[in-house]
Amino acid sequence: MSSNTSFLSPHPKEIKALLEPAILKRLQKEKRGQGYGLDYKPFLTVRDVPSKGRVHRRPALTHNRIVHLLSDLELAAFLVFDWSSSVTDIREQFPLNPEATIDIAKRLGIKHPAYRGVLQVMTTDFLIDLDIDGRSVNHAVSVKYAEDLEDERTLEKQELERRFWENEGVDWFIFTEQDVPAISVKNIRWLAPHMHSYDLEDSERVSTFESIAKVLDGNSQEKLPVLLKELDVKRNEAVGTHLQYFRHFAAQNAFIWDIHSKPHTSLKAGDVAMSDYWLIQEANYVHA
Repeated sequence: MSSNTSFLSPHPKEIKALLEPAILKRLQKEKRGQGYGLDYKPFLTVRDVPSKGRVHRRPALTHNRIVHLLSDLELAAFLVFDWSSSVTDIREQFPLNPEATIDIAKRLGIKHPAYRGVLQVMTTDFLIDLDIDGRSVNHAVSVKYAEDLEDERTLEKQELERRFWENEGVDWFIFTEQDVPAISVKNIRWLAPHMHSYDLEDSERVSTFESIAKVLDGNSQEKLPVLLKELDVKRNEAVGTHLQYFRHFAAQNAFIWDIHSKPHTSLKAGDVAMSDYWLIQEANYVHA
């Protein structure tokens, strides 16, 4: 794949005339859709567009950057990719070269995405970098609910996106809710609502994290709720307090386990690992 973003700045005159100033500012001045890893800036954030359902901001295990996810399904897809040891980078809401997509639309006789007559920059939900046998590979992933793929206009836009990535030599995939493992869904539903259960200052965040980490260490065969209940008693807290903290921290990637194969209902202390970012106190904490 040719991953340079030279098309972002400067734009040819004809492209500038088609895109509104706010979009150009996002591309050029704010450098959206540029960078890698921790330095990447998504073209769209949770504040920029209406979503289908809830939106999510969460740190990534892959690079510790706070990612912007525009639906529950995007969250589920992201967690699948973020857990994979072969994934080295995840760039969400990645902008496609408008020169290329406009040209493809003309050739196919398909109407290019526009809003109130102003052409829009198309985006791919995820551009994923993988290390496969020492070789770097890109995958582009469009996340769509299965029912949306029954809509003719949606299919037209998907074809524009597919053709764009085909021209770039990048494999392109569609990810639907049918691709999410059932156990993953169960765990995501248990964790996601607790992303913002607390808004902790640094000292309280570190202290609580370390208390839970300490009680998990050395008790690998004990069930998680039992240990956390004991911690409630020890710290004179209401029963369930530290389980709530655990869910909050796990939603923020402080505590991790294989969410695709191990349901939260059967977790033991030995199933849970501590995030390296949290252990060295460099966590990218998402405040409420």
